Amino acid sequence: MVDFPASAHPSKIEQRAQKISDPIERLRYLRRSTAPAGGFFPGWKWAASLALALAIVPLGVHAFRREPTPSKKSVAPVLHPVTVTPVIWPVEQTSQFDLYSNGLRIENGLAISNQPRSYGLISRGSGTPGPRRSQPAGIVFHTTESDQAPFQSSQKSALQRIGQELLAYVRNKRAYHFLIDRFGRVHRIVVESDTANHAGHAVWADSQWLYLDLNESFLGVAFEARSDADQEPINEAQLHAARALTEMLRGKYNLLAENCVTHAQVSVNPENMRIGYHTDWGSRFPFRDIGLPDNYEIPNPAIYLFGFDYDPAYVNSTGSDLWKGLSLAEERRRESAAERGVTLAEYRKILQQRYKDARSALQDRTADEEE
Repeated sequence: MVDFPASAHPSKIEQRAQKISDPIERLRYLRRSTAPAGGFFPGWKWAASLALALAIVPLGVHAFRREPTPSKKSVAPVLHPVTVTPVIWPVEQTSQFDLYSNGLRIENGLAISNQPRSYGLISRGSGTPGPRRSQPAGIVFHTTESDQAPFQSSQKSALQRIGQELLAYVRNKRAYHFLIDRFGRVHRIVVESDTANHAGHAVWADSQWLYLDLNESFLGVAFEARSDADQEPINEAQLHAARALTEMLRGKYNLLAENCVTHAQVSVNPENMRIGYHTDWGSRFPFRDIGLPDNYEIPNPAIYLFGFDYDPAYVNSTGSDLWKGLSLAEERRRESAAERGVTLAEYRKILQQRYKDARSALQDRTADEEE
């Protein structure tokens, strides 16, 4: 590969990175070119992101331990600007639609029930079981990866037919809580009080809690879109609807901005301990346009809290925005291993056992409550 100067401007770095065909070499180049002698990314934005990101993640072998006070080497976690969610209130609610004060209209004609939401929390600090909740803690954004017709007036009949078939399919599968079609209409699929089958095996964490079952704990919002399209995945109508829907849901459930993430960020495969079993919205998600910070920059919790890894296929199917979160998560994991005086391989085994113990604890608790 070609070595580019580390002092290059971030936009030029990303442009050059796209020319490197091998995904692993591309990620290595990004790490080198964004980490000069001082150890920080060039430019204030990148420097601030890294400088605030390198926190110590405490763990014990085969057990949970309370997080110790970070060492002098540690750097504070990533901090995002506070996003102020407007107060959104319902204007009219009927069996056919809900109308909200920010212009959001949700179509209710296809709404269906599923299992009532109830999930257990795990404390991030101590690893002990937390309370059970019935309200959602965040949002996972998806693409349907369904058939597409050109978004043109001449294709109106095809667009309508494809959209109707998709709605019938996701309703039958109880696949999401909301689907935003290509005309910008928001359809309620699974009612908000129930779980939807949208996230599969997934992992996320905020500053207080660990989440291991995002079907239960997070709402699923899908766009009728494909992530492999040459054009932008969604149009202006969908973007406008997504912003209004996100505002309403965040205000209604007091959802943290950091818990509004994409499927590619949270999806995991417990069989091979790799992230990215699903990669929809692995790039180009319009966080800023829908009123959120760029959550691609959040260090991936599955990597530095639970020892998951990723393969070249995952890197190749995502984008450079998301790679920043991967790199920061790996840096946290390396620093934590060094702090404990163990090799990275040994530390990964500790983290992976933590994931297994956490899953087992939640399953045992659910079984006990059902008896």
